Amino acid sequence: MKYIVMDCKGGDVFTSEFDSMNDAIEEGKRQWDWLSDHDKARRDSFYVLESVNPDEESENHFDGNVVWEAK
Repeated sequence: MKYIVMDCKGGDVFTSEFDSMNDAIEEGKRQWDWLSDHDKARRDSFYVLESVNPDEESENHFDGNVVWEAK
């Protein structure tokens, strides 16, 4: 499985990928805590996704279940 930190803002999506769910959640929390309140308010969503397909080139790589969500 691949776990992906998804940072969505104004139509842009920034991602970080991890093999471990715990590592991804810890990094997601770290990134979220680093943001100012102003930046947090500008996020459309911010979460960790468990990808259904670890192949980064596949169409469904960003499909899956949310395992942690900040917003």
